[in-house]
Amino acid sequence: MTKKLLFGLATLALSANIAMATVAPIQLAQRAGNKTTTMHKAVANDDTQVLLEDFEQINTTTMMPEGWVVFDAATLMKSANIAETSENNAQAFEGTNALYSYFDDENVRDAWAISTAMTLEANVTYHVGVYAYCPGYNIADQWQLTFGSAQTPEAQTNVVIDCTGKNAKKDTEYTLYTGTFTPTTSGTYYLGIHHCTNDMGANICLWDYLQVDSDHIRIMPEGYMTSKGGLWSIDQFMVDNQGYKLVPRVYTYDGETFEYGYSATHCESVEWDFGFYGIADDVTSETPIVTYELDEDENEVFNEDLLILMNEDGETGVLREYYINRIHNTDAFGDCVGNFKPEESTYTFKSDDNLAYDALCGYSQSYKRIAERYDRPADAKTLIAGSYVIFGNYKFSAVNNPKKINARILKADENGMPGEVVFSKELSIKEVFGTSQINDGYLALATIMFGEEVEVTGTFFFEIEFPEVQNAPNSSNHLFIAHCYPRENGDCTTYFYNSIDLANKPAGWYSAKDFYGFDICCGIYPNVYFNDNTAVEAPSVATWNVFTNGSELNIVNARENADIVITDIAGRVVFTAQAQAFKTTIETNLNNGVYIVTIDGVSTKVIIR
Repeated sequence: MTKKLLFGLATLALSANIAMATVAPIQLAQRAGNKTTTMHKAVANDDTQVLLEDFEQINTTTMMPEGWVVFDAATLMKSANIAETSENNAQAFEGTNALYSYFDDENVRDAWAISTAMTLEANVTYHVGVYAYCPGYNIADQWQLTFGSAQTPEAQTNVVIDCTGKNAKKDTEYTLYTGTFTPTTSGTYYLGIHHCTNDMGANICLWDYLQVDSDHIRIMPEGYMTSKGGLWSIDQFMVDNQGYKLVPRVYTYDGETFEYGYSATHCESVEWDFGFYGIADDVTSETPIVTYELDEDENEVFNEDLLILMNEDGETGVLREYYINRIHNTDAFGDCVGNFKPEESTYTFKSDDNLAYDALCGYSQSYKRIAERYDRPADAKTLIAGSYVIFGNYKFSAVNNPKKINARILKADENGMPGEVVFSKELSIKEVFGTSQINDGYLALATIMFGEEVEVTGTFFFEIEFPEVQNAPNSSNHLFIAHCYPRENGDCTTYFYNSIDLANKPAGWYSAKDFYGFDICCGIYPNVYFNDNTAVEAPSVATWNVFTNGSELNIVNARENADIVITDIAGRVVFTAQAQAFKTTIETNLNNGVYIVTIDGVSTKVIIR
């Protein structure tokens, strides 16, 4: 029986050509621990560290680190890249490998992994730490970390960490467990990890980054990067026909700025590397501003961002791999884009246990109008052909299926709120969502197609308004639109329309943060098209030229006495001057980075190296 793990990453095996009213159920899969690829590097301290095992280097015959042994009659414990061997998409805490004990629906678990030999001294207190991911299923999994004088289960008589009985709990993210062991005699000892759930129905359990140290347990920084900017493609949630997960894809225009950030614990400082194409104003800033430089003939490139989180115990590398697509090129193309970002590859929906159904983001009597905001430059034009909608826990009775849903494209008003209606189309509930019943931890994809391409300039909203239906929401009539877990970078994109005057909220549009106190984004993915006629208008052609020599700027053929204004990528004026006849040479003394030179209303970008 395949486990239905009820949190985490939903991997959508979908194409961009799904027909109207297609409803594709998607089983949710658990994603363990960190939200991004991580690599840990501990600070070396040979005087105190006895063991640091990350399970990366393994014997391909035993599937364990060299010298380790496994005792497991069910042969379900080993060390490997669990993400490649399990449909649950669980991940290592660091690197690619972890020690794991697979789930078993037919037997209790009694599995041991016992380490290679360690020489320990009498009366010395050794600190022990391990990151555990034991999410449980029907029950909480039970496990122990032990020490013994021989490499056998019978010799493992010293329990250092005990997560059995009343101490067992469900860890849906990697959790650091620590303990101490003080041997009474010097000699050779072995450490054991014992998966000992005594009921059938155990889930997969993972252990990683195991430490034994006579001084202290190194607590590595943990975290992930965030970003604002660009439109991210639904590609990040797709898999190809071989089952390989595709990388994210971001659509951006020349000169667009991205604001990066991070969320972390146990972190004292950071350093960034934005790959071959990214240029940052400050690679040690907590919130660097980044632009991406593509050559004139490059409309799609592969890039990598690396965030290094550091403290006195070591450093953690967080890696993002993705494609950058220039949106104003000579080839028209379409794709589905959304407000989910690579660090937010999780969906959820909310209901209570009594089937009263109060959807955080979906159909209920309170929230019948939902609008998702897509930020674009003021002069950027986008063609929209419709949208995909990710939803969960869906069911409607026959009497409600013909009722009409209204899908709209709205402009942003002067306050950045949903404003003027650009386009509106009605479709029945049945046309959009079909008649399938979706329940029990599944998500699905619905299609709203306009039948034409709608042009909008600047920031736009995609709104869905639901009709009045009979007996909803209840166990017979309900629909939940999926949303990502609360965002930590203050970027709210989901809005609700309040149709009733309340004491503190008169009728009108409100962001999700106004309603709930935190930022979310909704599972609405517009199908957009870009080409050279519908993207950011190219700047006027300059009659002057500029080239750099270190921090020196040379401007040729500018109008004499014209004002020269140099700004950084955040828009701050950093230098001004007046043009001389024929050629102007300026020693700017500016730091390395990207700058914008503006003369007579025409701007061009320069790089000071």
